[in-house]
Amino acid sequence: MIKALIVRRFWLLRNRLLITVPIIVLTPIAFHVFLSSVLKNIYSFSPNGVSIESWLFPGVIFSFGSLTMLAIVYRDLFNPQSTLQFLKLLSISPNSKFKIIIGILLSSIIECLFYSFISTLVLLIFTPQPFTFFAFLSILFYLIFYLSLIGNFVITLSIFVQRGFTFLFLSFILLQLLFVSSNILFEHQIYSEVMNIIFFNNPFNMLLYDLRYLIFFEESSFVWIAISSLIALIWIFLNSMLLKRKLKQ
Repeated sequence: MIKALIVRRFWLLRNRLLITVPIIVLTPIAFHVFLSSVLKNIYSFSPNGVSIESWLFPGVIFSFGSLTMLAIVYRDLFNPQSTLQFLKLLSISPNSKFKIIIGILLSSIIECLFYSFISTLVLLIFTPQPFTFFAFLSILFYLIFYLSLIGNFVITLSIFVQRGFTFLFLSFILLQLLFVSSNILFEHQIYSEVMNIIFFNNPFNMLLYDLRYLIFFEESSFVWIAISSLIALIWIFLNSMLLKRKLKQ
């Protein structure tokens, strides 16, 4: 099943190549250039001695991955030409709902990784501090666990929401909240003590925090990778139960 979903995704990519490639290349570049120019007017010095452009780099890739995951799930589940047929196929599939959710999630992650791989290579041109091959692989490695959480979140939302416009509206609102509450922009905890606990001590944020300290200072703890993996596995199980209930309806 996973193989079939992956083949389908790259068939769609091949047929939309002229549209997809400019988006993959230009979106992270525009995002990185804009954020860099804004933060240079906020910070009088680079965080922890690392240039702002380099510090932003992993966050931009993670943000791009989030938006890509959102677009992929929207394309698969809310396209008027394919949604009804897709749900019918799921309802009669001999595979368990757990396997279906894993198939959707893994194929989405693979497609996101493919886009992020290209975006990372292109974005390296705009960073003054050269990244090692180890740092490059580390970004993609941590991105897998981050996408497993984002993917589960988007799938959960798609199960509850029936209309495409509502799905996009809620997704952008919640992703903006995640963006503001994470340390994509701010290294220091600028919020109140209570908000710091809520915002910063969560898997979405801590994965990026660990990644930055690994590639810039060679310090890392893989505790949050283990926690993220456990949360993703439980979330897959919950999504399978929600999907089973929806298909019965």
